[in-house]
Amino acid sequence: MKKLLILIFLFFLALSYAANPVDTSKRVEALLIEKPLKIDAVLDEDCYKQDVPATDFLQLMPLNGKPAMQPTKVWFFYDQTAVYLGAMLYDSAPDSIYNYVTERDNIGMSDYFGVYLDPYNQGQLAYGFFINPAGVQTDIKAIKKEHDNEDGSWDAVWESKTRITDKGWIVEMKIPYSALRFPEHNTADWGMNMFRRIRRFDSNNSWNFVNRNVSGFIHQQGRLGGIKDIKPPVRLSFSPYAATYLEFSGSEKPHFLYKGGLDLKYGLSESHTLDMMVIPDFGQVQSDDQELNLSPYELYFDERRQFFNEGTELFQRADIFYSRRIGSAPIFGYKAEDILKENEVVNSLATETQLVNATKITGRSPKGLAIGVLNAMSLPSDAEIRDTLTGDTRKTRVQPFTNYNVIVLDQSLKNNSYVSFINTNVSMWGNPFYANVSGTQFLIRDKSKTYAVQGSAAVSNRLEDGKTQTGFKAKLQLEKNSGKWQYTLLQKVIDDTFNPNDLGYLRRNNEVHTELMLQRNIIEPFWIFREMFTQTWYFHSRIYDPFVPAGNEWGIYNSEQFKNYYYMEWNTGYNFKHNDYYEPRGDGRYFTEAGHAWFNLFLRTDNRKTFTFWGSISNSRYIKCDKKEMGYDAGVNLKAGKRLNLEYEMEVNNVWNDRGYVDQSEDEMSVWFGRRDVAEITNALSASYAFNNKLSMRFRARHYWSCAKYLDYYLLNPDGSLSADPSYSNNEDVNFNVFNIDMSLRWVFAPGSEMSLAWKLNSLDVCDDLMKSYFSNLDHTLSLSQTNSISLKVLYYIDYNSLAKK
Repeated sequence: MKKLLILIFLFFLALSYAANPVDTSKRVEALLIEKPLKIDAVLDEDCYKQDVPATDFLQLMPLNGKPAMQPTKVWFFYDQTAVYLGAMLYDSAPDSIYNYVTERDNIGMSDYFGVYLDPYNQGQLAYGFFINPAGVQTDIKAIKKEHDNEDGSWDAVWESKTRITDKGWIVEMKIPYSALRFPEHNTADWGMNMFRRIRRFDSNNSWNFVNRNVSGFIHQQGRLGGIKDIKPPVRLSFSPYAATYLEFSGSEKPHFLYKGGLDLKYGLSESHTLDMMVIPDFGQVQSDDQELNLSPYELYFDERRQFFNEGTELFQRADIFYSRRIGSAPIFGYKAEDILKENEVVNSLATETQLVNATKITGRSPKGLAIGVLNAMSLPSDAEIRDTLTGDTRKTRVQPFTNYNVIVLDQSLKNNSYVSFINTNVSMWGNPFYANVSGTQFLIRDKSKTYAVQGSAAVSNRLEDGKTQTGFKAKLQLEKNSGKWQYTLLQKVIDDTFNPNDLGYLRRNNEVHTELMLQRNIIEPFWIFREMFTQTWYFHSRIYDPFVPAGNEWGIYNSEQFKNYYYMEWNTGYNFKHNDYYEPRGDGRYFTEAGHAWFNLFLRTDNRKTFTFWGSISNSRYIKCDKKEMGYDAGVNLKAGKRLNLEYEMEVNNVWNDRGYVDQSEDEMSVWFGRRDVAEITNALSASYAFNNKLSMRFRARHYWSCAKYLDYYLLNPDGSLSADPSYSNNEDVNFNVFNIDMSLRWVFAPGSEMSLAWKLNSLDVCDDLMKSYFSNLDHTLSLSQTNSISLKVLYYIDYNSLAKK
């Protein structure tokens, strides 16, 4: 194994020296101006006559590298406070410009123009400022990872103005230095690229050529020169907030809550920023899409809290951090059931813990060393236990005062490579419990950025109830990530005691996984297609302990866009017969799952049109087994005028004769399975209306119903087979309904400042009384007691530099 690793290292080292491509990136100069540019989308200042614009945009799609279908000119200026740009986006048919009014941070289906600035010119991180013809702003961080990611949760305060003319449309922007991080150099050569989307041709264009056959776009940027003798400003801003909540449920008396807090951002240096929340409030965050979970794995929910989304790209190294753990349900909540006395029940148990503050320090030095620190603290949480005979109640602590901490060090290397270290830690006041995970991740590219080797490793240590548990994981990946043909070879090992889940998310451990993937990219139009991507893979997995086979799968995936702008994707494959060591929920036990073939198909009409329709079908057939799976999905989107957007989607999934875990004896010697039919139907309706580019409304309603009807029960045999057990008498049927409404009105009344009015409704019902009719379930759910929350929140942005000028 050591010899193999040495050979791999020498191979990629040789590649890095063998390839030495010529730098063909474009360069444009920014002109120093003495008087701030008036942001009015009128390009009439004298400086426009003195400066040389950036021109000659090239197509990303459909004809990668060919001249853009419409010309563009962009001028850059700067002074001691900001970078300015003015753009003339010529269009031969101005009346055909896609110009939808949407809410901030949502370009929608409009044309758009944007610029990415990378002040360190390292190809690791770029700040994006985008705008559509209606003046809707969107700010994005582009982050170099395994592949480039775009983080739309990042928010900046900047000025812009747009105007449509008989020649096309015009953009002017003022990007304050306080919105950026940059080194204090006498002459700054920034990385920069610009993008323009022309929707009616579905054409995306860039100023510096971006080769779509090369993975990632940040390192394919041009350069912005001429900026010199500027100093990073004092980056200090405050965003105090006040909020009030009216909450009521069923016949309970409504009650009011009042909250207040502060968000603070401070530039500790030219490169590093402190971001702090005091008494955070996330009451207006969109509800999670809850589902019936019969699997042995925890459901994963996306992070929607802006603080934990914005600027957290560093903390994703080694895949050991999951921000939803911070402020989540009490860690020891399950222990409340263990201490119940006779006639006692758990009367109330919080679904989340109250955060008292959260702090981030992030930044990258001029030499490429990035540092990230995230710390959060939550107050103690108690469960209430009630005696059903006397009515007496008592409390038990299910989580003490808790500290969450994450530290990251990330060093940029040549060729957009990096190496990093990360540590996560959870500790509690007055409790010896701790959970500590340390990891590393690296990515090494050759000079041509065609080949790469990347990997990660982590070790977990956890102490609970006097017992210490240590585990590890490791991953190594070799890849060719540019060109029409690309491939990846991956090896992953996770031992049976690795557990990062106190501050991370791991679906399962005890796994050895080997995978080979081959991909073919066709980005040039041919026959009836605009582009096509095809991928095939094969993987083999084993259990780490005992080291036995656990599964093999072969699959193929294909996506294509047609010349009429319709889109299709499909995938098919075969999962071979295997032993499932996770479903039985017990050490060493396994269930033999039959092999099955699967096929999925998705179709969508031209999404530029007023009406867009889409639908999908999925099917799985099991070999020598009566189990079947079938699913359908259909949706429609309506763009009613320039301001209203409506969307409806329905999803139906059915599994017949599924076999799954239902219970086990206390000594885990007997494990019961059940044969069940499982059905689920989801209906979701969304609407958004933009009164203007500052004031918008959003609505979403979702009803989810799922039921599991058990037909027979079995005992799991030592060889993985099942034996009928007619003596099992428990009713395991389950009927699950959840209905949510999320509605909000958002007004951005000043740069960085907003007022929001929100209504949230939640209704949840879980029982063993099956109702087979969908509408009966919907009526039943709507008749239940519902939890309502109506809130008003005001946040005001205060910039220190603005105060200092007064």
